[in-house]
Amino acid sequence: MLVQKLEPNFTGINNLNEDLRAAAEVYILRRPNDVYDFLKKGPSAIALVSEAYERIREHFPQDEIFMEVLTDPGSPIEKELLISISTALPPIDAIRKLDAFDDSWWLGASSGSPADICIKVEYR
Repeated sequence: MLVQKLEPNFTGINNLNEDLRAAAEVYILRRPNDVYDFLKKGPSAIALVSEAYERIREHFPQDEIFMEVLTDPGSPIEKELLISISTALPPIDAIRKLDAFDDSWWLGASSGSPADICIKVEYR
């Protein structure tokens, strides 16, 4: 489980590169340096994205999962971590699975998180 790879070894910024390498084993990182910066400023997000990966796999077992940071064009200070599930499912099926994921775990898990994280589907 990714959380077991990340949390025991996360002792601060010096080990963040190792933690990102562990995340890269399961997530496909877009603009890895941006992800690094985001997690450096909010390392508590590591546990959430770790468990999110495992939970996403319950609903989307075969699809690629990307992680990237988006910046609000109106405020370059405001950033969010975006997890994208790339799927070839018909849109209606993908949305149903995403809704089931949201209802079964994500909405509750993310509500107490200080990190701004969004999970969506994208279509191939």
